[in-house]
Amino acid sequence: MKQNYFLGLALFIIATTTFSQENTVGTIIYNPELSDGGYNLIYPHNQSTAFLMDMCGNVVHTWEHGDSLRPANVLYILENTDVITTYRPADNSEDAIWAGGGGASIERRTWDNVPIWSFTRNDSAYRLHHDIQPLANGNVLVTAWEQRDSLECIEAGRNPANLTGDGMWSEVIWEIGPDAYNEGQVVWEWAVWDHLIQDFDSTKSNYGVVADNIHKININFGQTLGAAADWLHINAIDYDPFSQHIMLSVPTFNEIWIVDRGNTTSGELKWRWGNPMAYDRGDSSNTKLGFQHHTHWLDLALDNDNADYGKVGVFNNRVQGDTSEYSTVHTLIPFYDEYENEYAVDAASGTFLPTDFDWTFSSPDPNTIYSNIVSSFQRLDNGNSLICSGKSGDTREYTQEGELVWYYKTPLLNQAGMASPVSQGTVLNPFQNLTFRAHRYPADFPAFDGIDFVAGAPIELDPTPIASCLVCDLALELDSISYDSSSANISIIANGSYDLNSIEWINLSDSSVIPYQNELDFTTTQSGDFLITVTDIMGCTTSLVVSVIIDSVDSPSPLAVGLYPNPTTGILNLVLNASSGNALVSIYNMQGQTVFTSNNSNSPNALRFDLGHLNNGAYTIVIQTSTGVATSRILIQK
Repeated sequence: MKQNYFLGLALFIIATTTFSQENTVGTIIYNPELSDGGYNLIYPHNQSTAFLMDMCGNVVHTWEHGDSLRPANVLYILENTDVITTYRPADNSEDAIWAGGGGASIERRTWDNVPIWSFTRNDSAYRLHHDIQPLANGNVLVTAWEQRDSLECIEAGRNPANLTGDGMWSEVIWEIGPDAYNEGQVVWEWAVWDHLIQDFDSTKSNYGVVADNIHKININFGQTLGAAADWLHINAIDYDPFSQHIMLSVPTFNEIWIVDRGNTTSGELKWRWGNPMAYDRGDSSNTKLGFQHHTHWLDLALDNDNADYGKVGVFNNRVQGDTSEYSTVHTLIPFYDEYENEYAVDAASGTFLPTDFDWTFSSPDPNTIYSNIVSSFQRLDNGNSLICSGKSGDTREYTQEGELVWYYKTPLLNQAGMASPVSQGTVLNPFQNLTFRAHRYPADFPAFDGIDFVAGAPIELDPTPIASCLVCDLALELDSISYDSSSANISIIANGSYDLNSIEWINLSDSSVIPYQNELDFTTTQSGDFLITVTDIMGCTTSLVVSVIIDSVDSPSPLAVGLYPNPTTGILNLVLNASSGNALVSIYNMQGQTVFTSNNSNSPNALRFDLGHLNNGAYTIVIQTSTGVATSRILIQK
């Protein structure tokens, strides 16, 4: 007698995500629940593009410069979508003034990188460098080195032993605005040279008692840098429109300065903090800062009800001097009397208040926040801290409790003065991916209104998204089932146009691995629970369990039926052998009562039923066709 078979299938889906390796560049850690989120801006050294990225490191916008240009060192996005960018020539071998942080040009551009106006100064007298600060009136504050020859320096009271034949570079702060021809011009200037004091030579200018002139700048103070003429090396500038004060970071003095922009005609140095030795008050035990970067008012980016409103933030590069192997970040509170336009001084010591930091953060592993140059610190809206250790291109976001919730490594390798993307898995060493600063813009930043960001590829090559960045909509479903001789032929399909990396079939009954045939087609003559696991090239993994029951029955011809998902929340899919013909489907509860019927007169291969009206529980489904009868148990779980 010819042997016939009844085949019943129950399916359910297990969705998981994996990745094949631990990332070394790009986004390495991302906890969406604890991160403040938004978009991250970096403008790494030794290449020509500023990148705006989502939290997973996917580039959503760029501002490109010519191949012969390099960052100088920042780009700011304005609320109207314009940007203020900085750049310099890649070749500085013939430049009269050059040191780390050197710039040349600032330029206002549209979101789409179309120039609006620009200003360049890079000659034997002046050179723009390091940082800029856009103003509400459309102008820009810039820092510039100012060449002073040796004779000028000696006449100003500089010790000749601390001079080279090139003299020294002082500093000026310029406000730059566009003229009628869209060319930048200087509309305001503040010069360090106008605010000097010295106690070295009573026959020269600026002579006086340094400790009695705490609003003056000692021309004979400051550490020596690689470029001997680089006296102050101002590396950050900020502006408070309320007080009309300018904040400067002076790393060679280990000090933060605040200069009056609008309330006095003299441009007085109103406040200084970090190293009282710079004005002959205190000793090394009073020094709080070490070659600091990114000094700024926190409240300019925060709501006035934020706990950090009115505070100053700073990345403290060298905690224990030049030989330190870790850095810290801090907030502090200047004691400012807005009515008198004065900052408080401690009566006993004659030093500017406060006496110490308001808040300090250092990593549990000191080497994870360390950079003796460049770097930045930003307090985010939710209280988290975004910290860029620029020497290693390492940017991390920490909660107030110190939990690391986002970690990004600039994936660019500097070789022969040009930085190029590296492949995921590359291990980069310090100085190979220098990043001056990182900045987070919130998702609701006004410039982003109406912009439909489309996530492009990450900067790194061969990217491997981490688990929290995978968009895993990979899914499996039963496509068809058929009977051939004594075997059941099962065909599964994956949704979308996926490039599948691996497919595995496992008989869970005996743990044997069954070689697949024709990718997602499988043939079996055995009953059992078969686990199909599919992984695509992005690392998304989805599994489908097929329960196969093969029974010998007496019927004219074989009947093959597939049911999924089982258990179901209400929707039940039924796949019939193409030769089954018309089907009568009946569903019975456990008391034997008919609760659902469907007469499929058109005999399609696949049927879909909505059983959402039935109560949770076990039911029996009976499928009758001209070729046989199939019975199976289904479970409704809503």
